[in-house]
Amino acid sequence: MRYSGTLTDTDIGAAVASFSHFAGQKGIEDRDRIVTELFMEEILLIYREKLGEDKAFTITSSGSSESIRLKLEIGGELLDPYSAQSEILKGLENKHGIKPEWTYISGRNQVVFTVPVYHSTLKNLRFAWSYVSRYKKMFFFAVICQWVNIATSIVVPILAARVIVAYTASAFEQAIFAALAIFAVNIVANTSLYLCNTRYNMVYGSILSDIENDLAKASLKIKNTCIEDKGGGLFIQRLTVDTDILATGFNTIVDQMSQIFNYVGILVAMFVLSPAVSAVVFAILACQIALELIRTRRMFEDDRIYRNSRERLSGFISEMIHGITDVKTLNSEEAFCSKLQQRIDDSNKNHMHLLIRGWKYKLVRWGVGDLGRLAFTCLLAVLIWTGYFAPAIALVLYNYYQQLGTPAVLILGQLLEFLKSFDLSTERINAIISTPEFPKERFGNVHPDRVCRNIRFNNVSFAYEFSDPRIKPVKVIRNMSFEVPAGSMVALVGKSGCGKTTVFKLISKLIETKSGTIFLGDDDINTLDKDSIRGNIAVVSQNPYFFHMTIRENLSIVKPELTDTEMREICKKVCMHEDIEAMPNQYDSLVGEGGVNLSGGQRQRLAIARCLLSDSPIILLDEATSALDNVTQMKIQETLNNIRADKTILVIAHRFSTVVGADKIMVMENGRILDEGTHDVLMERCPSYRELYEGEN
Repeated sequence: MRYSGTLTDTDIGAAVASFSHFAGQKGIEDRDRIVTELFMEEILLIYREKLGEDKAFTITSSGSSESIRLKLEIGGELLDPYSAQSEILKGLENKHGIKPEWTYISGRNQVVFTVPVYHSTLKNLRFAWSYVSRYKKMFFFAVICQWVNIATSIVVPILAARVIVAYTASAFEQAIFAALAIFAVNIVANTSLYLCNTRYNMVYGSILSDIENDLAKASLKIKNTCIEDKGGGLFIQRLTVDTDILATGFNTIVDQMSQIFNYVGILVAMFVLSPAVSAVVFAILACQIALELIRTRRMFEDDRIYRNSRERLSGFISEMIHGITDVKTLNSEEAFCSKLQQRIDDSNKNHMHLLIRGWKYKLVRWGVGDLGRLAFTCLLAVLIWTGYFAPAIALVLYNYYQQLGTPAVLILGQLLEFLKSFDLSTERINAIISTPEFPKERFGNVHPDRVCRNIRFNNVSFAYEFSDPRIKPVKVIRNMSFEVPAGSMVALVGKSGCGKTTVFKLISKLIETKSGTIFLGDDDINTLDKDSIRGNIAVVSQNPYFFHMTIRENLSIVKPELTDTEMREICKKVCMHEDIEAMPNQYDSLVGEGGVNLSGGQRQRLAIARCLLSDSPIILLDEATSALDNVTQMKIQETLNNIRADKTILVIAHRFSTVVGADKIMVMENGRILDEGTHDVLMERCPSYRELYEGEN
């Protein structure tokens, strides 16, 4: 990247946009890109204020596999941008721990930005090999078979030339022996090719299964905030497209490398026959190879941008499918299709740019190849005419060139293209599994022998942060302290947006505290392992999600050994059995993606059944009965009352009939516990609670 301009708004904006495009090509993580853009823009504005907008600046880039280095140069008087005491620069430095380096050299201010890149080709190859090495015996057997096949492809033209020479010399016996030798070599070639391809396919299938499984597991460990920020399209693309490219990677690379060595063998054979002619052939190939190297490098940068646009498109389509009912009921098809069209156009534009630039390089390479073929043919004709070559030798060289010329460059281009695609796919998968771009949930290693059912918050605060550092964090929980005793039912009430659901996410460790401590029993939640938290807490949300499976399968997720008797009994307790029996396939009825075939009330009842089947000692109910009629809600409330002695139940509800009988009600306001007590106590002393209660009645 190189950009030159003056300190005008137009050039500053263009410089930032140029870096943004460059960062997309190089795979710089979004947060690092945005932080660098903010630094760059603010520093340029500081220089403009001090030096004037007519002052020229230049931004250049260099880099390694580990980082990208951007150098901003502005001539004029010595001016450290940090002397301006910019609040933006201070904020970025304090929050992200990054500070570009400023120096003054030869009358020019220089600011150097070092942006980390978490991927390199060597790291990607090591990562990919970690999967291949699990099946290395089978893989290397396939490689050996392929080399045998290559050896036969070099021998056959030589034997074929002997047949031609024997015919021209009327040595028919020699021709027959050569033909038999060709037959035997072809048998070996076909057998080795069969063994090679079948083993490669077996390795491919095994690796693909391992990668998809590991990627799915890694995705489930990623922090929810990161998944919500990145969008589902990214994970769909990498699970379906990139895994396939990585799985076939070493097979394809070895296959194409083997073919290239085949062409190297042919070139050696040509050198033995005529060093001068082989030198001409090498020069022709070198020109074409140089063009292929340039083309594939450009393709790699363009392909990264194209795949990112495909991820955005896939994510938007996924949202459309999930929210199609709302799109229709809001009569927003036209507006939605307009936004979809923008993403389609952006993706297609990037794809066309990728293809057209590639075809331009191919067109030049074809021209060089055609010119080389013409020159080579004329050269052989001259050598035969001058008596330097016998026609038979010229024929062998011509046959070799037919195999070597365009096919060799084509296979090399395919190899280079695949290597870039393989590198990019491996990078994208490795990013999800092991880089800071996709932060994983963190758990401790403490696993208490006994189940602790009491919950305690001690001065807990939490703010939602965004990947874009320009957006200020939203503080939701402020120095909150409370306790939910074991075996009690406690209700959490308050106006919408006061932080009730955030409390549930903190307890189940879907998000992490920024300050303060959450205790489960006597243990800090951050010291507990995943099973001690998630295995002991069951959450039922207002809009529970069900998978595109049968009712039986959805319930079996939490209890794989579930019996029909247990399933029916639990569904009777939540008033769902009769509804299921009325369905065409009863417990084997498909609920549809997200539970679309069920009503809101049915989804909530089935979610409560799923929760009770997990037999978790702590139950968190987030508006879990909001879609139920009063009679059904009372029956489910009775079921919950019957298990209160063995469970700790924390309830969020706007429907006060569900919480008035709670052992304790906590009133939330502005991220804090305003008051707590029984219903009667709060009605007397807490105006906010009384307002909420009377507002419903």
